[in-house]
Amino acid sequence: MLAPRWYQSQANEAVWKYLNEKSGNCVAVLPTGAGKSLLIALLIQQALEFGGRVVVLAHRKELLQQNADEIRGLIPGVDVGIYSAGLKSREIHNAVVVAGIQSVFRKAEDLGRRHLVIVDEAHLISDLEESMYGQFLTAMKANEGLRIVGLTATPFRTGAGPICGPDRQFQRIVFEAKTAQLIAEGFLCPITNKPSDLKIDTDKVGLRGGEFVESEMQAAFDVDEKVQAACAEIIEKTQGRHSVLVFASGVHHAEQIAELLPDSAVVTGETLPIERAETLRRFVAGELRFLVNVDVLTTGFNARCVDAIAILRATMSPGLFCQMVGRGLRLHDSKANCLLLDFGGNIARHGSIDDENFGRSEGKGRAGVAAENGRGKKCPSCELDVSPSTVVCPECNFIFPRERELKHDTTADESSQLTGSMPPEEWQVKDVVVRVHTKKDDAEAPQTVRVDYVCTKEGESGNLATITIAEWTCPGHQGFARSKFLAWWDARSLCDPPDSATDAVALINMGVCRRPVRITTKKDGRWHRITECFFESEKPTELAATPESGKVFSGIEDDCPF
Repeated sequence: MLAPRWYQSQANEAVWKYLNEKSGNCVAVLPTGAGKSLLIALLIQQALEFGGRVVVLAHRKELLQQNADEIRGLIPGVDVGIYSAGLKSREIHNAVVVAGIQSVFRKAEDLGRRHLVIVDEAHLISDLEESMYGQFLTAMKANEGLRIVGLTATPFRTGAGPICGPDRQFQRIVFEAKTAQLIAEGFLCPITNKPSDLKIDTDKVGLRGGEFVESEMQAAFDVDEKVQAACAEIIEKTQGRHSVLVFASGVHHAEQIAELLPDSAVVTGETLPIERAETLRRFVAGELRFLVNVDVLTTGFNARCVDAIAILRATMSPGLFCQMVGRGLRLHDSKANCLLLDFGGNIARHGSIDDENFGRSEGKGRAGVAAENGRGKKCPSCELDVSPSTVVCPECNFIFPRERELKHDTTADESSQLTGSMPPEEWQVKDVVVRVHTKKDDAEAPQTVRVDYVCTKEGESGNLATITIAEWTCPGHQGFARSKFLAWWDARSLCDPPDSATDAVALINMGVCRRPVRITTKKDGRWHRITECFFESEKPTELAATPESGKVFSGIEDDCPF
């Protein structure tokens, strides 16, 4: 099996810790493109080692085949079967059965003794017992000791809120990898967007069940002059992009778009399977530049080459919006970022998908949480829509001015002043490494920034002694810890201080903080506490074009003092 990334290992450990210590069902949250299949394989492997038998549930045949293939590839020799009418397979005796919920919801008893059910796209589960998931899982609970684990990128349902709760199918989120953090650490592709010139009014489109009425939404977007204007804008703004994925509001709308976009094809629910497979192959191979679809490529489509996404529809569902944008999060050698063109007002309605609170609360009306809660602002230079905490525009590098006057008459790091009789030790700083830190024993605690100073000092014998001195600072905390972070940040940067560890690491790696060349420390037990920092310049510098140093490391430390 491939070596898991740190967050995949942590998610696996968190799930099994919960299953061993608690009696309920749990959810692990990984963004689209973060490698959910490897986590599924880790869970299956450990279950099989315990002598367990597993069912993996999904709702689309593309996901079923994809999951089965990747499980076989990741766990050589594993006994995997598929139960799906759409795939013309009804295998039930295997140790691991990947099953389509539409095919299996009345067949729980046919699967025999099972110990673990893994639900892919767990946000689709309804808590109603009469639903397909409800019927299947209720019947499966006849297996004594059965445990259920959900995996999703969006742990909420439109109109219903969080999918976890005491009376819901799942009781607790045990692990959540943040989109912004994984982008900052290089595991996901950055998303950028350009404001749309075309404005499509959805104020008169009706709502039903918390979502736009499909026929009315299609009518608002499928207007000849609007289609022509949107396609002209897409062609203009995707110059230099190679693989553009387009989401249309309906079949006729998609066909109209494809007629106006060169090197394009359409995939809808009406497309024959053989034709669909060939179209997707051509797109992934680079033979098609534009691929237009209607609600069929929101899940189970893993084309890493997608470097631009155009959304010509509106949705009240933050989960659906997240799934569409998530098609561009996967890394590929051909792209540095993925461009998002939003013609449906979805960014303004829901906010950015890397917002820590994305989808967690329902907006009052059509404006959604972004407008209701003030989440979102525009760059005055390029008019890019960004989150309110953004300090440096990812499109044009505009630095948002800070609202308060800073004092830069000292270079001391006042966050670690100590008293004592021993004189401080002085170290020359050769390198600085930053990373986001998560407490191993408390995954729900606010993350911190770990700063490692790689230092040298001449010893008594004349040899250079090398040591790494760690420092933690807390941008996401409140009260005293936050005030200490503000003092730490003020001594290093002219930019507005970020509100999370993820944003702080990303900004530091962009070069907005000046780097110390010398530090002094005092021993506090086994720790070297930093008492003072000395910098190359007297004042923090502005954004550097290329950071001299700035590596992002991932991992967990057991001995964080916070």
